[in-house]
Amino acid sequence: MSLHPHKAIWISWYPHRRTSGICQEWGVPLKVIDSSRDGVIGWLCKGLKTLNMLRRWKPEVLFVQNPSLGLTILAVLSRSYFKYFLVVDAHNEGVKPFVRSSTFVRRLVRFLLKHADRTIVTNESLARVVTEVGGRAIILPDPLPAPTFTPEYKTFDQQQTNNVVVICTYAPDEPISDILAAAEKLPDKSFVCTGNIEKFNRLGLSAPGNVRFTGFLPDKDYWALLLSADVICDLTLMPDCLVCGAYEALAVGRPMVLSANSATRELFGSVAILSEPTPSTIAGALKYAIDNKSELSKKTAKEAEVYKVKWTSRSEQCVKTIKSEIARQDH
Repeated sequence: MSLHPHKAIWISWYPHRRTSGICQEWGVPLKVIDSSRDGVIGWLCKGLKTLNMLRRWKPEVLFVQNPSLGLTILAVLSRSYFKYFLVVDAHNEGVKPFVRSSTFVRRLVRFLLKHADRTIVTNESLARVVTEVGGRAIILPDPLPAPTFTPEYKTFDQQQTNNVVVICTYAPDEPISDILAAAEKLPDKSFVCTGNIEKFNRLGLSAPGNVRFTGFLPDKDYWALLLSADVICDLTLMPDCLVCGAYEALAVGRPMVLSANSATRELFGSVAILSEPTPSTIAGALKYAIDNKSELSKKTAKEAEVYKVKWTSRSEQCVKTIKSEIARQDH
């Protein structure tokens, strides 16, 4: 499936597994624009690089990833000049701001949703928001990632059995303190938390003795860690959010404990153990998942194959919708 004969490019201001996966499936060149500068200066540097790239490529179809908010603003404001068909792949923050949720940001997000030609979102709840503000939504969950792991690669060295891998970035939407409290209730279980340890340290939290932190892991080490898990846990306070860890757990066929929001229940409810963000419910969900890990692993592996087929169909429909909309505008 591809957007041929239309000349397309996907621009992002930071790498993301979802973006690279979709680009690979659709044959769309992905350009990740970076800068060594932070803040406003970083935005300006990346903005200039983006404009230069648009001048060189002259795309008929431009895909951008939101976040970044700055990139999406630039793409919307430049659309009439470069005359491209603009498709925004909007993550939760690009539809229902949670971390940066000021009135100004919410209004800006609504403006961007309204003025993109199409907005891709992961679930029906987000699609309704896009439609309500006058935008045009397409629903496409993430493709299943392909683990960069080979049998020759050494599996991550765990301390004991009953291993829980917790996917963390230490962002404001993650109930880290509740997860640590749940770990304290399960002293016979080994917890390994991923993500930048400096961000965890800034939270000022203490961890029980059965919790370890990996810090940043290269991709092969990360997948080896997931494959060593008895259970993978990825929780969010963000409503209607489908977390990356859910797709990753499905890809490696491991039991998963996820947040009990409507989008997660709809997409992963047949295989995931869903939990509210309290220490007791998290601990109970993890214990159940570990106690039933053999059965859950089999169900997850089977569901992964079903998911791939369904995703391919959804992806093909997404491409058809975009091409049809381009053809309609051309006439």
